[in-house]
Amino acid sequence: MPLFKSNRLTVSAVRRHLKDAGGPALLDRIESISVNESDITLVLQVPETGASDTSAIEGLLSRLDGVSRVRVIETAHSAQPDFAPPARTDVKRVRKGANLSASVHAQATPSAGEGTLSVPGVTHLIAVASAKGGVGKSTVAINLAVALRKTGLRVGVLDADVYGPSLPTMTGTVSADPEFTENKKLVPIEAFGLKLMSIGYVSDVDAPMIWRGPIVMSAITQMLKDVDWGQLDVLILDTPPGTGDAQLTLAQRVKLSGAVIVSTPQEVALADVRRGVAMFGKTGVPVLGIVENMAWFEDPGSGARTYIFGEGGARRMSETLEVPFLGEVPIMSGLREGGDTGEPAANAETGAIAETFSRLAHSVLQQLESLNPKPAPSILFE
Repeated sequence: MPLFKSNRLTVSAVRRHLKDAGGPALLDRIESISVNESDITLVLQVPETGASDTSAIEGLLSRLDGVSRVRVIETAHSAQPDFAPPARTDVKRVRKGANLSASVHAQATPSAGEGTLSVPGVTHLIAVASAKGGVGKSTVAINLAVALRKTGLRVGVLDADVYGPSLPTMTGTVSADPEFTENKKLVPIEAFGLKLMSIGYVSDVDAPMIWRGPIVMSAITQMLKDVDWGQLDVLILDTPPGTGDAQLTLAQRVKLSGAVIVSTPQEVALADVRRGVAMFGKTGVPVLGIVENMAWFEDPGSGARTYIFGEGGARRMSETLEVPFLGEVPIMSGLREGGDTGEPAANAETGAIAETFSRLAHSVLQQLESLNPKPAPSILFE
């Protein structure tokens, strides 16, 4: 679709203009180009020299006819050596019970200076995580955020899943276009009383995020620090699924108040929960508890429950791992419909879904309070 009907300016035309001005080296740095009305948003890697050329590129694009605003978002790039490892003749198959070396274990332990990235004005940063994809993590994250907001808290949501940003769709804000403040901070999108930010707001809908861990962490860091979040009681981080480099770096470097782990009852998902709890434990992040999603299906007519993915698996796992069990979320068509239509189901005033997430929100707040107890009052005798 052309950006301007009068001169037929398209993403391809913008790319050609950048190639003519900066050559192939500039094109290689481009992660995505987005055009909307008279605005251009460009996501690209910083130069290998480390010196930002944002202003020069903004000036270059602003000279195009009909362009009223240009935004350039930079992501750090860490070069990776491209070579094949030498052949080994002393390699043995790893068996169960094998131990990693002390140096490898040290990589999973936060060192001095890590875990200190905080967000001014935000009291609590809570990661909603899943050690396995497909368990409904994002659905739980957005509905939990809505339920927390209904308790009177000021709540924001950061969609840190850069590979599959779903927040715009689940909140009906796909067409939203974030503004910039005078000091070039992004203004969060507001919906359902929440402040929202996602890489989906500044990247092409169909553009794949073929990013390595360092670039992913750079993008997440920028969305934490370069967004004008204002004053928030809770900022929910919808993290990428798994326990890879991006998740580990996030747990190590961001000052998290705690983590909520989402799982289904089935054994194949619970096996990964152990890894998720262990990862947060090694990085010093308190696990607020486990949520069992898709716990059962209730027949609308008879009320009979069918445990499609098994019964009570996450609850038993929480007892085994000695972490709190926050609650169960059954399979409810309203949750799916709310995510597809952009109207979080927990936003309803009443109903089973609203009540389920209200209980879940209070469980999370109880765990936060237990980690951060209020000081005892001082009594003055005069």
